[in-house]
Amino acid sequence: MKKVLTIILIGIISMGLFSFLKKEKKVSAKENTPILGFVLLEDSNSFDLIGMVKELKNKWNLDVNDEDADDKAAVLKIGDYNIAIANIPAPIPENEVEKTAEYNYFWKNGVKESANHKGHIVLSITNAGKNVVQENLLYCKVASAVMNNSKSLGIYIGGRTLVLKKEFYLENVKMMSDDDLPLYNWIYFGLIKENGKQSVYTYGLKDFGKKEMEIINSNHSIEELNEMMFDLAHYVIAYNVKLKAGETIGISAEQKLKISESKGKFLDGTTLKIEY
Repeated sequence: MKKVLTIILIGIISMGLFSFLKKEKKVSAKENTPILGFVLLEDSNSFDLIGMVKELKNKWNLDVNDEDADDKAAVLKIGDYNIAIANIPAPIPENEVEKTAEYNYFWKNGVKESANHKGHIVLSITNAGKNVVQENLLYCKVASAVMNNSKSLGIYIGGRTLVLKKEFYLENVKMMSDDDLPLYNWIYFGLIKENGKQSVYTYGLKDFGKKEMEIINSNHSIEELNEMMFDLAHYVIAYNVKLKAGETIGISAEQKLKISESKGKFLDGTTLKIEY
């Protein structure tokens, strides 16, 4: 019965996410929201739960309770967290993955390749909200273990506009630590070129209780903007910093970039504008 209820719960969450993606993007911080993603399967019968649990125990030294689990549905207990897993033998509906993949520049041919998924694994930390950084690190460990123990293509985190190739995601997990957060697995960095100027924005900081940020109409290169925004986002998440309008910020003692807050240019709601 517990598995049945879990699958029903995951189905409700999933449908809510698909509905969300049809709407315009909204910037609003939510607390106690499940961390939810979908591992894209090339073979829907390839998931090895036993292998995944072994990896979590042996590679990450996690204490995993998998009493109520099989390859189709599982409720794992890791510390204080409940990890819900459901293997769905069907593609994610309405081409949502492919539509989102159009915006993800890290996955070359991502639209075409992600469309080849035959099934997906719904993966959620259902009771997140205690420690957002540690929860997202835990999610990376679990998601990577799922990918390593299945014939998977990548992962889709629609609430953050992310469609990431398996190898890219796993490489970021390999290098991650408490001091080196895998932000490209967590946050979408939108890069815009228009009228001879460059802009960058974040999408996903709201899940960490932070305001989304934008750098608009800059003379700096796209590469410089991407690096700057990554460093700023890493700083506010790693050190739990809340930036405020009227303050300044920089990646060195000498650098003082002005911060303002106003209606978003690339996102709904208000965003923090960094003058760079």
